[in-house]
Amino acid sequence: MALFKNFSLGIKSYGDAHRLIVKHKLWGYVFFPGIINLVLFILVCLLGYYSKDIVVKWVFDFLGLSGEHTGIARFFISLLHVVLNLFVYYLVFMIYLSTYKYIVLMIMPPLLAVLSEKTERLMTGRKYKFQFKQFIRDIVRGLLIVLRNLLIELGFVIILFILGFVPLLGLVCPVIMFLVSMYYYGFSMMDYSNERARLSVSQSVTFVRKHKGFAIANGFIFYVLLMIPLVGLLIAPSYAVVAAAIGVEKIREENL
Repeated sequence: MALFKNFSLGIKSYGDAHRLIVKHKLWGYVFFPGIINLVLFILVCLLGYYSKDIVVKWVFDFLGLSGEHTGIARFFISLLHVVLNLFVYYLVFMIYLSTYKYIVLMIMPPLLAVLSEKTERLMTGRKYKFQFKQFIRDIVRGLLIVLRNLLIELGFVIILFILGFVPLLGLVCPVIMFLVSMYYYGFSMMDYSNERARLSVSQSVTFVRKHKGFAIANGFIFYVLLMIPLVGLLIAPSYAVVAAAIGVEKIREENL
């Protein structure tokens, strides 16, 4: 029950984020990271587009499906080619989407951290004194969290890719990949707030696991926003971090 409650909160937080951004005219905070995000997305998509055929050919060669076939075997091999094409193309898409996501999270922590803190200040009136050493420590911690999540997520992707060749189970694996990706993006957005609350990395991991429904919802709406041509790329990262800051604050207030 708590999972669905947290998921619902994660969805609603985006509406709260939009109202807060409009009310306080935070468009400068939104569009500056958005322009960086747009450039990164284009570069990663170009890389993915030019390398996907190499991946598909390697998989077909590895499985011995590249040669000529005749009769009914040709029909089934052709059908298998179509299925493998779709699966490999989807896998390549997920890998590059995950890579893009983590490139964004590695490059933009200072910008997103400032926006997260600004959101909390507007909601609660809390102010955090700027200390350069602490700022650097927070950036390093953020990068460590991103690298941790990247390695774990890639581990899941590799395992699910292998399981994807198991009949029936292969139909579920892409969905699980997507849920894992959403969770870890939401995790990274929530950690900005956990960082300001001086939670250790292990404490932040525990907090996010306890509220995984919220993390998945935050990542899900992020991906939905990305589907909006151009506008989505400009607003998705900023809206995600504002929504995460609002949601985490509400969760803490409720727990208190």
